[in-house]
Amino acid sequence: MKKLMFLFLLINFNLIINFNSFANSLENKTKKLEKYLSSINNMSFIFQQSSDNNKILDGWMQIKKPDKIRIEYNEPNDTIIIANKNYIVLYNAKDNLSTSLENDGPWIIFTKNHPVLSNNKNDINITGYVEEIKEIDLEDKKHLFYKIFIKNKSDLELSPIIIHTTLNPFNILGWTISDNKRKTYIKIKKIININKDNINDDTFKLSEQEKNSGDVWKGPFNRLPAKRNLQYR
Repeated sequence: MKKLMFLFLLINFNLIINFNSFANSLENKTKKLEKYLSSINNMSFIFQQSSDNNKILDGWMQIKKPDKIRIEYNEPNDTIIIANKNYIVLYNAKDNLSTSLENDGPWIIFTKNHPVLSNNKNDINITGYVEEIKEIDLEDKKHLFYKIFIKNKSDLELSPIIIHTTLNPFNILGWTISDNKRKTYIKIKKIININKDNINDDTFKLSEQEKNSGDVWKGPFNRLPAKRNLQYR
């Protein structure tokens, strides 16, 4: 009887140790991502975007904390996306038309000065809840996939963002965003700069002069001014 009791206690003790090790590992990896995101004040990079319909686009993204994003795509796509703290603007250069939406999406994890990530979904101070982290060996490197639900103004987002990183060295390689209709995959192809000293705030604006002339591009793709049909002039 004593041997059985000892065996029972030993098994439960090992389970507690293993659970605590797993919890500590999850927390440590969460803190790695949190620290990395907090270390970035601004970032500029070229990316490849793909979706479930197999459509592939090349784009450029500029991020400046807090809350500023500009996205441009290479030809033939004419969409420019600009975001600040309050709203996100979708601008079609060919049609010279803008659509404004509330800026309350999963991308805010990249634009907060110090995002707070937690494995506790009930933490009221979090930017995002890390539900799970998958670790996979790819090409002799360890890769991490963070499944994160971002906290918006009212609650946690129903659809997660999945952030893909390497572990050593720790770098973000891309992310996946889901909605009710499709998944969008972003792969970082080339980082142009990180933490550049001076980023012109005009990068995150579209002036009336720029829109009227069609000369709206500020990214690295050397695009000519947008051509418009007469009805758009």
